[in-house]
Amino acid sequence: MITKILRPLQLGDGIALVNPAGVLPERFKNQHRYVKAHLKELGFLVKDFVIESGWEDAQRRSEMLMAAFTDPQVRAILPLCGGAKIYDVLPLINYDVLANHPKIICGSSELSILVMTIAEKADMITFFGPHLNFLNPKASKLENRFTVRSFWNMLQWDWHGRNGLSRNEAYHFFAVPREQISPVTIRNIYRDPTRIVNVRYRDNFYYTTNPEQSVIGKLLIGSLEALVRLCEEGLAPDITGKIVMLDSLDMSLATVAKLFQRFNVHCNLSRAEAIVFSSLTERTDRDSLLYPELRDQ
Repeated sequence: MITKILRPLQLGDGIALVNPAGVLPERFKNQHRYVKAHLKELGFLVKDFVIESGWEDAQRRSEMLMAAFTDPQVRAILPLCGGAKIYDVLPLINYDVLANHPKIICGSSELSILVMTIAEKADMITFFGPHLNFLNPKASKLENRFTVRSFWNMLQWDWHGRNGLSRNEAYHFFAVPREQISPVTIRNIYRDPTRIVNVRYRDNFYYTTNPEQSVIGKLLIGSLEALVRLCEEGLAPDITGKIVMLDSLDMSLATVAKLFQRFNVHCNLSRAEAIVFSSLTERTDRDSLLYPELRDQ
C-alpha cells in the first residue's frame, strides 16, 4: 500500500468538499456556499461532492467520498462537518481504493473517526484539524488567527509561517521538516511554559516519569468521546505502541475521566507509548479555559 502523501497542498490544486456524515446543521446552512467562495478566493479549484438530496443513504455518501478520492483533479478532501451518521459510512468504504489514490484529508470532532479509520485501514497519512465552517471569514464561530493559519501551514507544510509567535515559540509549534524524514521530532514547549509569550496559553500541565525520556510512535489523534463511540461500535483502533492524543473540547474534568475509563476498558491504554489530553482547537467563542477545575492546583 501507499503510505505517504507525495507532496503538500498548493494553490491551484483541487479541493473536494464532501459530507459523509450528512447535511450541515441548520445553524450552518449558509456555510456550504461561504466555504466554496472562500476556497476559490484563496486560489483553489473547488470540486463539490456534497449531497443535499438523498443524503440519508449511507451507501451513496460512501460512494461520493470514494469518488472524491479517485478524481484525478482532487488533491485534498475536506468534509464540511461531522455528526453521528459518520459511523454508518465506515463499514461501506473500500479502503483498498483509498489506499491506491492517497489524498490529503482532514477532520476533527466526530470526523476524527473517519480520518483515523482511513489511516488505519488504508495505511495513509491523514490530518486532524478544524472544519472549514470555522475557518472562513463568514464563520459564525471563527477560530482564532493562530488556529486558522496553523491549519493552512499544516496542509501546505509551510515552515515559514510563525503566526505572530516569538522565534522560540515558532521553533516549538512549527517543526516542519524541509525533507520527508522519519521519525519527525516533536518538541514540547510545555516542559517550560514560561517560554510562551501569551500567558493565556500557559495553563498546561506536563507530567513524565522520566524527563529525559524520548517517546517514539505513530500518532493516533481523535475526539475522546468519538473514540469511545467507535469502540462501542466494535471498531476499536489498535493503540499498541502509539502516541494517543485525545481531543476533549468543552468537557469537564469529571466527564473526561469517565470517558477515559470506558476507553481503557476497550483498548487497554497501558499498551500506548504516551497519552496526551488536550483541546486541539480553540475557537473565539470560548469563555473558559480547558479543565478549570485544575486552575488553582
